[in-house]
Amino acid sequence: MSDKDLDLAIKILQQDIATCVYLFEKDDFRLINIIANRYLENCLIFNQYKLFLPGVFIKDMVNDYIGIISNPEKRKTINSAKAIGVGLLSRIQDSFKDLNEEYLWKEFYKYNLNINEILRDDISIHYLKNPQFSSLSFKFLLDYIESHEDYLYMINNKFLEGILDIMVRVIRNHYSNLKELMVYIYIKFLGFLYQYIYHENYSNNQLDKEKLKKDLSIYFKYIIYLKTKKEIDTNDFNKNLWEIIKKWREMYIIYKGLSIERDVLIPLGLRRNKTNIQK
Repeated sequence: MSDKDLDLAIKILQQDIATCVYLFEKDDFRLINIIANRYLENCLIFNQYKLFLPGVFIKDMVNDYIGIISNPEKRKTINSAKAIGVGLLSRIQDSFKDLNEEYLWKEFYKYNLNINEILRDDISIHYLKNPQFSSLSFKFLLDYIESHEDYLYMINNKFLEGILDIMVRVIRNHYSNLKELMVYIYIKFLGFLYQYIYHENYSNNQLDKEKLKKDLSIYFKYIIYLKTKKEIDTNDFNKNLWEIIKKWREMYIIYKGLSIERDVLIPLGLRRNKTNIQK
């Protein structure tokens, strides 16, 4: 990409972020989710993976706030919670100056540590911080995905939702290291893409399992690769995550939004009733 095109990309994407900040002040979190999708689509237009992380983080973050305002007890904490989110949005805006991806991941990790203090419920507070247990749990889950891959090719399966549900519980109760947060984000966005790939390979009550398996193979291989690493190469991880984001938004163009009510939409925020959120 030429410097001129990069400048244009940054200009357009900064407008998306400014819109999110405006909507954040108005507590319009569901619309922010849509703007985050548009941000990622704009990254697709510019084919600019170096700039896509803010859209990922905002899309994940906003669901925390949807959970808070949907819970009468937690709604009382909205001002304190928003102060944490404003901090992350501000640092995202500043990040366009040097495009430091490692810095963004560290800031997103700090955000999750801080918001977790608010999101923890009456049960979660009885558990102590134990990132070592979280690391062990995630290793188990990645091993489980590898050894039970066939569940992904079953009709009406909710395998990734089940994996994500445990990841959310573990992080909520025991916190995590940055690696576990990154793995969670990868699995979550793979879940978004998976629903489109599943839809594409399902017709007349039949699932083309071999085609589905082939379509998922590149992403599945990276999951297996991640479980062998004590630390994650941020640049390599971002490239692989971008491949998911890019394919997901391309499939949105083909199929528009899928009207799906599935728990894969629930991020590290509070558990809540299933809701349709634009995919």
